[in-house]
Amino acid sequence: MMTIMIFNGSPTQEAEAAVSIWDHGLLYGVGAFETFRVYDNHLFLIDDHMDRLDRALKRMMIRNPFTRLEWENQIQEALRQNGIQNGTVRLCVTGGVEGLGLHTAYYHQPTTMIFVRPLPFYPNQLFQEGKKLQVVSIPRQANREITAFKSNNFLNFVLARQEVEGFPKTEGLLLTEDNYLAEGIVSNLFFISKGKICTPSLELGILPGITRKWLLHLAKEKGYPTEEGYYTLSDLDRADEIFMTNSVQEMIPIYSWQDQQKRRSSSIVQELYQAYQEYTKKLRSVDQFVRGE
Repeated sequence: MMTIMIFNGSPTQEAEAAVSIWDHGLLYGVGAFETFRVYDNHLFLIDDHMDRLDRALKRMMIRNPFTRLEWENQIQEALRQNGIQNGTVRLCVTGGVEGLGLHTAYYHQPTTMIFVRPLPFYPNQLFQEGKKLQVVSIPRQANREITAFKSNNFLNFVLARQEVEGFPKTEGLLLTEDNYLAEGIVSNLFFISKGKICTPSLELGILPGITRKWLLHLAKEKGYPTEEGYYTLSDLDRADEIFMTNSVQEMIPIYSWQDQQKRRSSSIVQELYQAYQEYTKKLRSVDQFVRGE
């Protein structure tokens, strides 16, 4: 059975979709994307993902061609066409066809794509199995204005992933050029030290992950102290636990770090993970959680 995507607003077989050679997403990496989970047809934290996409498109001067409702209707149509109720969604918007040469005006005819996939692992699998963590030599390119978005220009992370041994059971860890802890290749970094939940500061130029934001609020609601700061490799050496977060994989415990064996799941991580699961079928935004709705 052919997989159906939504291409420029219309259901299209993926094998038949084609992007122009003049599309600035192809020529110059102009564009942004968002990837998130679907739980029983509920688009988890959809408002946060769409807000970040809106900010990215505005900064890149790309017209958003659809309203929020139109985007959601297209996502639901893609899920329906492919018979998926639990899985992943990726939205992608490029600058569209503008020919050779850098564009200095608004992109008024963007290309849009929606891909849906069944979950590539069974529920709880990654939390149960955990991963190893390996430092890569590629530094995180930390221009805060650019790293605030999920840009189509993903070269920094492609080069980092090429260094990772044993992928996908190993996640790569990027440092800043000043050797502070930054983030994973496709994840945000957390560690627990003496009961405090720590994560690198956004001031370091890391991606402001949706799941990162959600987990910080969830931890505070559960009464755990949190801290965003500047940390080094030695902080991970001393950490009681390390875990990563992203929207598709949720929370991934790190059980092996620099030949050290870390605890896979303490009561803190277990509690956070279980609490996380309580909201996957009802939250549209982190603010909704903060307001207690």
